[in-house]
Amino acid sequence: MINREYPDIQFLETDTEIIESNMIALYEYMMKEQFHRENYKVYPASPERLFIAWCAAIVVQQRILIDETAKKNVPRYASGEYLDSLAELFKDIERLPATPAVATFRCYISEEQEQSVIIPRGTRIAFSSEIVFETMEELEITAGNTYGDVTGQCQTPGIVGNQIAAGQIKEIVDVYDYYLKIENITKTGGGAEKEEDQEYYERMRESMESFSTAGPVNGYIYHAKSVSAAVADVVATSPVPGEVDVRILLQNSEMPTKAVLEEIEEALTASDVRPLTDLVKVSEPEEDPFEVDVTFYIERNSQLSTSIIERDARSAVENYIKWQTCKIGRDINPSYLVQKMMDAGVKRVIVRKPEFQVVEETHVARIIRETMQVMNGGIENE
Repeated sequence: MINREYPDIQFLETDTEIIESNMIALYEYMMKEQFHRENYKVYPASPERLFIAWCAAIVVQQRILIDETAKKNVPRYASGEYLDSLAELFKDIERLPATPAVATFRCYISEEQEQSVIIPRGTRIAFSSEIVFETMEELEITAGNTYGDVTGQCQTPGIVGNQIAAGQIKEIVDVYDYYLKIENITKTGGGAEKEEDQEYYERMRESMESFSTAGPVNGYIYHAKSVSAAVADVVATSPVPGEVDVRILLQNSEMPTKAVLEEIEEALTASDVRPLTDLVKVSEPEEDPFEVDVTFYIERNSQLSTSIIERDARSAVENYIKWQTCKIGRDINPSYLVQKMMDAGVKRVIVRKPEFQVVEETHVARIIRETMQVMNGGIENE
């Protein structure tokens, strides 16, 4: 995908002062031409001026509506159903629906059997009355074994099923033959809400790369993102000829689960996606840990209260951490932390950690929260 800056466009003038001035000038011209009133002027307090101002307000509102409607014909300005309709200009791709969280479940039987035990697809396991998972395929526990592993997904799409620790989902709903117990052996993850406009638009543009059969970088990125709306960032590299290394990061800077990685790898290795000579490996990015240790000072005569500035400063730190950890290959940059905190209204910032660090293109920065310190140094004069 070509990255370039597009100019802002405006189909109609919507500035109230310009429109009102033009209407006044036109009215004065009409009075001079139609009624031969050579020195006619519309004065600020005159009834004519008030009437023109009222008319101008209506004209501006209509122009704004027309301008916004026209912009919805341009993909980068469109939203909602308008953006869905513009997909035909690209590859006619559809917006990704909400996806359910997944995890690996281990199913135990009471004792070894002389023949295989089949656990049906759709076997339900409950975490609560609202959050229920079901197995995605039929599981065969072969003779001589007492357990088998199977992937399960939440029956409710979205983020509701995410972040449930291993061993927490274990209430069987559909009891299978020789049942002993069942539990998730991995943390749940991969659930996402319906694809947002910005992500959908970016994937539309990336879809143009998927026409190539030569394995372009953005082609792999597009196909990986098309698996689930939970995928936030994808990096595809080729460390050696013929080998493609794809790294996946989920929304909210979460690492992908094994089930998500397997689903993406299956999509990328399909015969109509992967070039015949490529060996595709899909994994999570490696982590580059960093710490945050800052002290901020507040100006004595600030217009805002110290409590508001302190709240905003701490919120700025969280926003920085979110920015720093949401993209693969993003350098650890303390300058952006200072910028965010200064924008929050502090007088000055002392950053002891982090220091600037280059992050490799297949790595992602990861905050160490246990040692994080954000201290209010107090009030200073200008």
